[in-house]
Amino acid sequence: MIQGILSSLILFTSFSARTPNDDTITKDDYEIALGFRSENIYLKRDWERELGKSYIDDEVWFEWEPKNFYFKPQYVNKTSRDLKYGKADIRYRNGDYSVGYTGLYSDDKFENGLSMGIQKKKEINDRFSMEAKWDGYYFHDGLTGENRFDMEDYVQLNWKISEKLILTNIFDYNDIKGRKYYKFKVGVEYELGRN
Repeated sequence: MIQGILSSLILFTSFSARTPNDDTITKDDYEIALGFRSENIYLKRDWERELGKSYIDDEVWFEWEPKNFYFKPQYVNKTSRDLKYGKADIRYRNGDYSVGYTGLYSDDKFENGLSMGIQKKKEINDRFSMEAKWDGYYFHDGLTGENRFDMEDYVQLNWKISEKLILTNIFDYNDIKGRKYYKFKVGVEYELGRN
């Protein structure tokens, strides 16, 4: 079983550095990302310094898919965006499309919502591939009558350098609880279990 998990596990990383927009800050800003992923597991940590202040961002999720349904618990702690939440999706999936229920715990409050998604993977040729995902979440607060629509968008372009090494180009946009953020970066992935 462990060999099966390791055979599909991919190590990924990226690094960026920049001069701060504030001239009074002498230390450069940076971001280092390190993580592991497979079809069903994702663990990532970012170390970041922005305008002289350091942050650590974490994201962890696991996906279990019996037949046409899937269950996906997720934990996100983005100290750089003052955003921390736990989320669980239970959805019915038919091909590229999914629909279901989402429970979200954040700011000492639990919310129930409807969720939907589209996921597409395409092998362009033996060197290039792409993956695109969109997830939307509708929450309604029965006490206040307020509605909210959250979403997560993700596009990844891959260029295979060798059988184990892949250069990636990632665009990640999120709007969760009114906190919007995006990342555009280039990174590398290394498949651990491939011979």
